[in-house]
Amino acid sequence: MAITTHEHGGHGGHGHDHEGAVGPHTHLTSVGIDIGSSTSHLMFSRLLIGYPSVLQRKPLVLERNVIARSPILLTPFSGDWKIEAGPLKQLIETTFSEAGLTRDDIDTGAVIITGEAARRDNAAKIAELFADGSGKFVCATAGPALETIMAAHGSGAVQQSREQGMTLLNIDIGGGTTKISVIEEGRIRATTAVNIGARLVAHNRAEEIVRLEKAGRRFLADLGKNLGDGGKLPAELRSQLAQRMARALFDALATGDQPWDDFYVTSSLGALPKIDGILFSGGVSEYIYARESVCFDDLGPLLGREIRHQAEARGFRILPAGEGIRATVIGASQYTVQLSGETIFVPDSLELPVRNLRVFVVHCDWAAPIAERVENAVMRGLGARDPEVRGSPFALAFSTPPFIGYGAAQDMAKGIDAALARLAGADRPVALVFAQNVGQVIGGMLAAKWDMPCIDEVVLSELDFIDIGAVVPEEGFVPVVIKSLAFGV
Repeated sequence: MAITTHEHGGHGGHGHDHEGAVGPHTHLTSVGIDIGSSTSHLMFSRLLIGYPSVLQRKPLVLERNVIARSPILLTPFSGDWKIEAGPLKQLIETTFSEAGLTRDDIDTGAVIITGEAARRDNAAKIAELFADGSGKFVCATAGPALETIMAAHGSGAVQQSREQGMTLLNIDIGGGTTKISVIEEGRIRATTAVNIGARLVAHNRAEEIVRLEKAGRRFLADLGKNLGDGGKLPAELRSQLAQRMARALFDALATGDQPWDDFYVTSSLGALPKIDGILFSGGVSEYIYARESVCFDDLGPLLGREIRHQAEARGFRILPAGEGIRATVIGASQYTVQLSGETIFVPDSLELPVRNLRVFVVHCDWAAPIAERVENAVMRGLGARDPEVRGSPFALAFSTPPFIGYGAAQDMAKGIDAALARLAGADRPVALVFAQNVGQVIGGMLAAKWDMPCIDEVVLSELDFIDIGAVVPEEGFVPVVIKSLAFGV
């Protein structure tokens, strides 16, 4: 995962020629660090940010060139299963040195901890250790929902679905979990995650179990085996485990069935639409696409083989993916500034700026009954958040068609008020952001009960982190800095 910024003007200068670009643009240097259940790695990118046309208001990533990739490191855990910082520091320092870069050369970056690593007690402290305090870095633990979204973009599934008008599955198979998304015409319509992964059971050269997750014990028990650390895991049993996992994955896709109660990490997908193809990402995908042959003392090669066999046997069309194991780290973010509208509401008690608020998007329309529908949409959207991010400050953005009058905006405020009343304090947003100029109306109605800014005329996505600046004196608007996790292949 990597993000870019033009806060400091970059290190490559402005005004370079680029075919198709219009207006000012700049080259920037970006780094992304991904610490996952099984592996950790980082990537440096050189990015060209600019405007693709005179009609494009928001600058985009026009070109992306990878400067350097680190080796893949097995994520180091201590005996009590906390993440060890030392080997990760060494990986980062070595990669910086070999790339001929220093921290001063980096415009910005992101540190994302994913999968089982995000569930460790010291995950947040590890992420902060590798970031900085200036607000340039996005620093976050990513639960299965965000990780699924990142993988869908990083693998190229979203782009391919959008460009070719297809309905695709992206299946991201890592060490601890498998994340699945349904993408229709470039929009992620549904996601889920299940307890299937290559390192649910890991072994040493003597075929003794050295790592056994809860879901790994479940699969072994399903095969009539009651093993623990140090138990023997011969090749035949490993093959049976991989076959059982692959069948469980595709049974879940076909019918929603689960082999045990906590097989799903998040809610199931429900009935699938007609699928035009599958793209795989994650570490196991390297074996599915035959890009890797080395075994790292886990189920990776066998699981890759069995998942490909199940996909083909069940009639799915396997499409090439742009990135496999690095699908969640290829993302580079543009760093842009939008100005809010002047019809905003900022409580007198609020001190701005606020930084690095993750964005959750709620899609609403103006169909009656507006208040009830908005309340339900907010509860659905916030209910789908990962447990790993509960309690962290966030912004709630509302995506709506052009509004149809202030009566409708007042009804929206009533729906938001009802939803906020149902939420615990730690689950309420720090700020509300609206695409339409309704901030002042809604903020005024909510002010008596809820102490939060309502910013409008700012368009955000589910892959954004934002900073909200102080109100510009005598102008009545605020700058909103948007750090978008942007993906391309």
